[in-house]
Amino acid sequence: MSQHAARDTDEWRFQILSVILLCVLLLGVVTAIPSIMLAVTEGLWSIAVIDFLALCWVGATLFLPQLSFRRRAWSFLILVYVLGIWFLLKVGVTGLIYLMAFPAMTSFFCSLREAIFSLLLSSLTLLLVGYWGGVEVQLLSFHADTFLRWLVVTLNFSFICAVLTISCNVLLSRLEISLRQLQMSSQTLVQEQSSLKKVNEELRLIFAAVSHLNEVVMIIRVLPDSSDEERLRIVFVNDAFERMTGYAAEDVIGRIPHSITGQRTQAERLAEIRLAWSQVRAFHVELICYKRDGSEFWVEVDGVPLVDDADKLTHWVMTARDINEKKEAEEHIHRLAYFDALTGLPNRRLLMDRIGVLLAHARRTGLVSAVLFIDLDKFKYINDARGHAVGDALLKQVAHRLLNSLREVDTVSRIGGDEFVVLLVDISDDLVNGTHAALHVTEKIQQTMMEIFDIDGLLYNSSCSIGVTLLPRENQTADDLLREADTAMYRAKARGRNQIAFYEKWMQNEIEQRLTMERELGEALDSQQLSLYMQAQVDRLGTPVGGELLMRWTHPVHGPISPAVFIPVAEDAGLILRLGDWLLREACLSLNRLKDAGMPIALSVNVSPKQFRQPDFVRKVKEILQETAADPARLIFEVTEGLLIDNLQETIERILELNTLGIRFSIDDFGTGYSSFSYLKKLPLYELKIDKSFVQDIPDDLHGTAIVRSILSIAAHLGLKVVAEGVETTQQADFLIENGCGSMQGFLFSHPMPLEEWIALQRQTDAATVSP
Repeated sequence: MSQHAARDTDEWRFQILSVILLCVLLLGVVTAIPSIMLAVTEGLWSIAVIDFLALCWVGATLFLPQLSFRRRAWSFLILVYVLGIWFLLKVGVTGLIYLMAFPAMTSFFCSLREAIFSLLLSSLTLLLVGYWGGVEVQLLSFHADTFLRWLVVTLNFSFICAVLTISCNVLLSRLEISLRQLQMSSQTLVQEQSSLKKVNEELRLIFAAVSHLNEVVMIIRVLPDSSDEERLRIVFVNDAFERMTGYAAEDVIGRIPHSITGQRTQAERLAEIRLAWSQVRAFHVELICYKRDGSEFWVEVDGVPLVDDADKLTHWVMTARDINEKKEAEEHIHRLAYFDALTGLPNRRLLMDRIGVLLAHARRTGLVSAVLFIDLDKFKYINDARGHAVGDALLKQVAHRLLNSLREVDTVSRIGGDEFVVLLVDISDDLVNGTHAALHVTEKIQQTMMEIFDIDGLLYNSSCSIGVTLLPRENQTADDLLREADTAMYRAKARGRNQIAFYEKWMQNEIEQRLTMERELGEALDSQQLSLYMQAQVDRLGTPVGGELLMRWTHPVHGPISPAVFIPVAEDAGLILRLGDWLLREACLSLNRLKDAGMPIALSVNVSPKQFRQPDFVRKVKEILQETAADPARLIFEVTEGLLIDNLQETIERILELNTLGIRFSIDDFGTGYSSFSYLKKLPLYELKIDKSFVQDIPDDLHGTAIVRSILSIAAHLGLKVVAEGVETTQQADFLIENGCGSMQGFLFSHPMPLEEWIALQRQTDAATVSP
């Protein structure tokens, strides 16, 4: 199809679009004003807001002069699509009309490919929004579930919509063919005129077409007998040049082509253009140019030489396109790929590239460099307590402080969360001095992080744990360096936080041992290496009134492994959920064994916070109770105080749900965590367990004595049972009994032992008691 016919089609489309927009705006105003008033009166603010925004959208699409036809069309089409979704959610199947209009009108104003894409989008939107949005749809004699009903509606909708869309596109195609035929007829008539008139007409059309192209067109005349730069003069620029650069044609006609270049225009690109001019060959470059107001913009330039019949260069034709959006998108993609979106620092990907470069440089020069792994201490508390906005502001300030603490040649990177990595480049020429230099910088960073952070007038304290590793060493890789610094950082945290640790080889061995334990602990669950021991809880007369079940692991090679060792490993490795499920089932079976032995005492089991927070925790408890037929009234869940503090309302609801089954709750190690009277008052608790760290200080230590008395007094007033852990001496037991402690647990009364052994021992004790 000729350009004239295409232009006629575009003008026709533009006129139709303008009429549609004007009608929509006028009719919308007439109908929307009473609708908005009624919606406001009825309190239906969403309808009022949608009507108002839709009118504003149509008005802006119609009257904004800088909008091209394509942007106007897509603006209107997007509005129709959005209204379809809104009506579908708020009104019901009325939204089908708008969703059907979206692809049909797309075929009218855009290409068939875009219309088909719009059809697929409308169909998918109808299915997903209708189904997940809970829109009611009734199909007579069709009783399938909601998704199938919506699938049927969508298929029928797609069929009718496809017919309309293709019909509109076929109609438009036929119109374009007619216009093309009309143009061909017109050209035939023109050809019948004199050759001079035909040439003039063609020149006029070409000039008009070139003048109105969206791409910049510049024609440069090559003057004879001049130097390379001086022989080039601009003789023509089109309207797009004036729009893009702000220069009028008379401002550049007769000047050399470099009039729109400037300070940041790439010298190598200009050299490439000059070389093409001298060699009389076509070229293609992307470079920065300048508008009349001094602002920069990116252009993509193509240059083609024109020669006369004698094969002599006479002109250059240059076309250019504005690629600012493309370059901005490339820059945005580059920043997303290589930089942290929050702080603007290099991310892990760019960091690993720079570590690789630094490692190669260190091997080549022999100079010592360092990698610092920085982790903020207790950042999660600030993030959880004050929200992510405050946490993000704190991370930005941390990044700013780190940058100000280092040299320009060093690198600061954020690799995720509250973790930062610093590369110290060429800090010494030997390992000893390099260690001292790295320590000096690390201590400087540590002091900087300990300064008060001011965020919106609120003051926050923070600190950091830093791991350091040096390079180069034999066979080091970039991954090794990051892993070594990370390992050293965790060693610093293990020392009590706000510490500095240098990587040593034994740390890696410790990590490998931990990984081995994770694997073997998983195998222990499957090979029955785990067992339960019970430690009895007695009343003031020494009579067993309960017991705590303690997990034990007997390794086939290493023998018994302490829970203090393998429980933290299970927490970190995600095995704690499997351990918790196993412990709960075994506890229920233990209750049954005690019942069968005629000793129906209560048993306590520890429940980890991660296990308690699982959405299916209550369901699993019910299933295990039903499966084992254990008495839930004799089951006590011991939880930590930290669990009670997080999501207090959700915790209360879950405890109450388990209370209805008969399960009671105890606070383990009370007094060592976030002890608060407020949650003691709110939570439906059964007992408190005094931590052994307090019990071991009584009755000689005044502070420990005061704390234990306070806990017993609080529990008495709140009606809570108290169990004192770690009772090992008669003096401790006497003090607790005198102060009203109803239950005690410790080596003084019983060591942990397998349940069957405890039952047998208890029977012997009972038999000895009743015998004469």
